[in-house]
Amino acid sequence: MSLVIFLGNEFAGDDSAGYEAYRKAKEKISARMLYLGTDIFELSRIYENEERLVIIDAFHGIDEVVHLKNEELFNLNDKSMHAHRISAVEGLKILKATMKNFPKEVHLIGIPAKSIEKRTFSEDVIEKAVKMLKKIVKT
Repeated sequence: MSLVIFLGNEFAGDDSAGYEAYRKAKEKISARMLYLGTDIFELSRIYENEERLVIIDAFHGIDEVVHLKNEELFNLNDKSMHAHRISAVEGLKILKATMKNFPKEVHLIGIPAKSIEKRTFSEDVIEKAVKMLKKIVKT
């Protein structure tokens, strides 16, 4: 079984991409799907031993929707820019080290983000992320 979590702030420009993907995906995909806002650490509370975890989030510094899996994801050298904000990747690394049970298979779908003031992503980009999610959940 799969757990799909969507991250982002629905009111913060491109950071709302995860929320928009959640709105589209919940009608099209049969999996346990939750929108967690900006708190990746909620995973430790809501995780129910699913074998596969998929995270969908806005990602700065990319131009296309990306899919990273397991070690590709954990080998990223992603660093937060602010003392009080932690990136989803950094949070996942902490959770992997501290959770008693952690999913065997972890995927990240990154949606390009350029601005937190306004939305610059298109519906096509959200649709591409949802199609990518469909493929992952079906395998």
